[in-house]
Amino acid sequence: MSTNSRWSILTILVLLSAGLLFAGQSYPASPPQAQNAMDAHPDASSPEAHLQWLSEKLNLTNDQKAKIKPLLENQAQQMKAVRDDTSLSQEQQKAKMKAIHESFHGQINAVLTPEQQAKLKQMKQESMEKHKGMKEGHQ
Repeated sequence: MSTNSRWSILTILVLLSAGLLFAGQSYPASPPQAQNAMDAHPDASSPEAHLQWLSEKLNLTNDQKAKIKPLLENQAQQMKAVRDDTSLSQEQQKAKMKAIHESFHGQINAVLTPEQQAKLKQMKQESMEKHKGMKEGHQ
C-alpha cells in the first residue's frame, strides 16, 4: 500500500469519526435515557414530537400550539440545511445551529406567558447543567 493510499484512508477514517462524534453531540439522548431525564426533549428533526413535548411541559393552549408549530418546522428545516451543508466546518455548523436555536427561543418566548417563559428558562438551565455533568463524566 502506498503512502498516499494510507493517508487517504486515514483522512477518511478521521472524517468519519469526527462526523459520528458530531452527530452524537447534535442529537438528544436516546429514548431509554430520555425517560429518565426530567427535561429531556425529543429529536429536533421531529417538529411534531417537539411540539408535543413543549405542550406537555408548558401546558400550551391551542392558540400557542398553532403559533409555535410553524416555528418548529422552520427551525427543523434550517437545522437540516446546516447539517447537509458540506462546505461548513464542524465549528461553523455548531455556531450556525446555536444561532438558529437561540433565535428560535426568542421567537417562542414571544408566544409564551411570563410563567411559561420562566419554566422554559428553568428547564433549559437544568438541561445545560445535566449536559455539563455528563460531559465532565466522559472525560
